[in-house]
Amino acid sequence: MGLFDTVELYDDVHLPEYPEGITPAEDVDWQTKGIDRPTMATFRITADGRLLEEEWHTEAVPPEDRPYASRDDVDEEDLLYMAGCRNRVHDGWIERDDYHGRFELKHSFENLDTLVTYQVTFTHGQLEGFERLR
Repeated sequence: MGLFDTVELYDDVHLPEYPEGITPAEDVDWQTKGIDRPTMATFRITADGRLLEEEWHTEAVPPEDRPYASRDDVDEEDLLYMAGCRNRVHDGWIERDDYHGRFELKHSFENLDTLVTYQVTFTHGQLEGFERLR
C-alpha cells in the first residue's frame, strides 16, 4: 500500500481514450506516487494546463471529537486515543510552475477489469499532455 498523492482534474481537462460509461474523469480522485515523494498531498490539473498543489495546516481536535478517545476501553496511553487528533485545514493553492517531468495517474473502477492509468507530461510547469497506458 504506502503513501500516495491525490490528483484532481478540472472540468474541461480531456483524457484521451477515456472509457465510456464510467465516472467522469473530473469526478475521480486520481492517485499518483510520481510527483516528488508521496505525502498524501492534493494536486490539481487546471483546464489551462497548470499544476497546483494544496497548501494546508493542521489544527488540534479535542478528545471528545476524536473517533476513539471517548470510548471506555481506550485510555490516554492507548495509541487509539491519538487517532484523529489533528485535522487538515485548507489554506489555498500554489502553482507548481517548477514541475518538469512525467508521472502516472491511476484509478481502479469497480465495473472495469483493469486499473485505468495515464502518463502525464509537464514541461516547466505546463501540461504537455496525457497518454493512456492501461
